[in-house]
Amino acid sequence: MKPNERAKYLEDYAESKKKGIPFFPDAIFKDAIAALIVFLVIVSLATFVGASLEAVADPSDAGFTPRPEWYFLFLFQLLKFFPGSLEVVGVFIIPMVALGFLVALPWTDRSARRHWTGRPVVTSITVFLFAGAIFLTVQAITAEPPPTADVASGDQIALLYSANCAGCHGTTISASSGTDLYKVIEGGTHDGMPAWNSDLTSIEIDALVGFILSPSGYTLFVDNCSECHDMQSLAESDSTELRRALDEGPDYAPHATLGLPVWREALTKADQAKLLNFLTAPDGQRLWFQECSACHGQSVAYSGDRKDLEELIRRGGGHLQMPSFGSALSPEEIETLALYVTVPSAAPEGAEMFGRLCTSCHATRVPTAPDLETARQLISLGGSHEDMPVWGDILTDQQIDALVDYVLAAAKLPNLDEAEQLFLQNCAACHGNLGEGGTNPTRAGDIIAPISTAEYLATRDDATLRSIISQGQPNFGMSPFADTFGGPLNSDQVDLLVAYIRSWAEDPPVDLPPDIPIVPQGARTAPALYEALCAQCHGASGEGGIGPAYDAAWQASKTDQQIFDDINLGHAATAMIAWGDLLSSQEIEDMVTYIRTLTGEAGQSAPLTYVSSILPIFDTYCAACHGVLGGWTATSYEDAMTSGDNGPVIIPGDPDSSSLVQSLIGTHPDGLVMPPAVTMSQSDIQKIIDWVAAGAPEG
Repeated sequence: MKPNERAKYLEDYAESKKKGIPFFPDAIFKDAIAALIVFLVIVSLATFVGASLEAVADPSDAGFTPRPEWYFLFLFQLLKFFPGSLEVVGVFIIPMVALGFLVALPWTDRSARRHWTGRPVVTSITVFLFAGAIFLTVQAITAEPPPTADVASGDQIALLYSANCAGCHGTTISASSGTDLYKVIEGGTHDGMPAWNSDLTSIEIDALVGFILSPSGYTLFVDNCSECHDMQSLAESDSTELRRALDEGPDYAPHATLGLPVWREALTKADQAKLLNFLTAPDGQRLWFQECSACHGQSVAYSGDRKDLEELIRRGGGHLQMPSFGSALSPEEIETLALYVTVPSAAPEGAEMFGRLCTSCHATRVPTAPDLETARQLISLGGSHEDMPVWGDILTDQQIDALVDYVLAAAKLPNLDEAEQLFLQNCAACHGNLGEGGTNPTRAGDIIAPISTAEYLATRDDATLRSIISQGQPNFGMSPFADTFGGPLNSDQVDLLVAYIRSWAEDPPVDLPPDIPIVPQGARTAPALYEALCAQCHGASGEGGIGPAYDAAWQASKTDQQIFDDINLGHAATAMIAWGDLLSSQEIEDMVTYIRTLTGEAGQSAPLTYVSSILPIFDTYCAACHGVLGGWTATSYEDAMTSGDNGPVIIPGDPDSSSLVQSLIGTHPDGLVMPPAVTMSQSDIQKIIDWVAAGAPEG
């Protein structure tokens, strides 16, 4: 270009720059077109390609590595260079410096040159930032995921026992009466045992003592129930009935003649809870406690897949290595031990050697070798061998499925042994061992609703349960239990209690609301209505169950009007429904009168009297005719005893000669049958007979 042309071009260019391009509408129109194109591209991608979604979030999946979207990966990777307290540098300082550089560009870059080669400083910084972002993004994409943490907790106390005690003692330890196990473990006070106080904390030693001394639910069943009961049939019984059998002991009707002990004295509250939990547990959990807990405790840490676990259980445990005894034992000793594990009766002297060398893994179960040569090789060479029974030969397919389900579920749970102890220590006094509720010990006349019903557990999430435990419910007499609110439990212990209560959801121990059977109109006497509607919660004699017992203390704490209101309106905090919707006022009044006759003592019926037991029957079946037609009438006790065209129809103490009884059972000499229009229930007829035989008391 000639000098004059160049000068003319620069002059025109300078003039054009002075005028510039208007921001509106020229510049903003270009920006709007560019934004529209980007918007259409995004809408098209969303419509025809869709978002790339991963699997639904699973908080229990320890193998998942959370990662941000690709355009944030460079920041994600940058954090790895600034661990711990330096994290603020990667999260805040470096990004703010880069952003500040961009914000300051209009003031720091005042060069009139527009080509990138003419602006080396700004260009270099920009290229460095851009290249760094690309490098960090690539590193984040290609980096190996972090190692998976083993979050399957298993039973930590059992692991503690296995790691420190099982090597010498096997799966169980028999401690003689009076032995202070804490001192034995702490100081190592018997031959060959080291002092563990330098390796274990006092809390761990306490936990070990509890694990060693506390029998499992299965052991309690075998020791106390198996002589008379088949486990499966007892496990299928109603949980409330099982608890009643423990509470009443020898007074429980089916046990009355068996000479059984008072279970409340023979078993601690913790043992009662273990036995009840064992019997009411799902089949898989019960199998675990029966067959596996001696070695594994409450649960086992497992993070593999279901198929591998099922195969491991079926084929038994060849998954542990047995040491080689070839160099430690003489050929004669190997021969003795091999013969003992092949045919134990052929080498009784091998029992001592087995106890000394093998019980740390096999406990008291002697594995059976297929032949003598195989036994010799296994003992001499060691290696993989059967250290767990081949459950595929022992359990059914359904039992193995149930056991696998329990192992997989329990591996994800916290230590429920500790949770159970927390519940027994802090909650059972008010809520019962199985959350069945009952009389509120902090408020006279109040009833605590069950917290282990399907309805309760389905309508309270974990956050609600945690809040109730932490903050308490002062209006109901429940104090706070979290240490943040002045209680005795830390946050981890509160979480354990929530997990323990939630564990009932699979098989709720309490089945509510109660059944509401239909009582025929002609048989709606107070005793019949009580038996049908009330006894299932309060007991046949008012001895209590899910509901309170009608004992002397309860009777003294209630007025007739309060009892009437409780029946009529129900109790909002419990499964006690408003029976006023189903019963008439007169029926409720009769029910109040009948309840006043109950003693609250199991197996003892309330005394039959005219006022409480017989008059309601006469009013139901007899008054419609005899109160109108005359002759015999039961409008009062005196009329019932003396009226009638043929003399007194009731002879106290002699039901066989009483014409009333004869007409009811069909033995009247004139063939008279009463009542003629309806059929009186056999229970009501028997009550009249028993009342007459007892001397026909008035009240």
